[in-house]
Amino acid sequence: MGDKRSDLIKKALVGLAIERALLRVGRPTYEKAAEVLYKKYRCYLPDCYEHPEYLANILKEFFGDAGKVIVESIKNDLSEFSDLEPVTKFLRIISQ
Repeated sequence: MGDKRSDLIKKALVGLAIERALLRVGRPTYEKAAEVLYKKYRCYLPDCYEHPEYLANILKEFFGDAGKVIVESIKNDLSEFSDLEPVTKFLRIISQ
């Protein structure tokens, strides 16, 4: 039970960090990313914890260089959790 709960907490933290980073750029950016994520992959922002490649693809494809700013913002929000392997893996994949 502990692992599942811990995983849900990490998923929520990552989802929140993604949401905050997108909203910092602007609500239209957030809405576009959420819309494309659902249309293309049938998932929501917190699901990117398990599928960071989805977020990485959307950021590159739809936001170009602005995607790098979003990634940096996510990294900053998650910096205190970057010692956790699943978070490190997530950050590594979205940074490629």
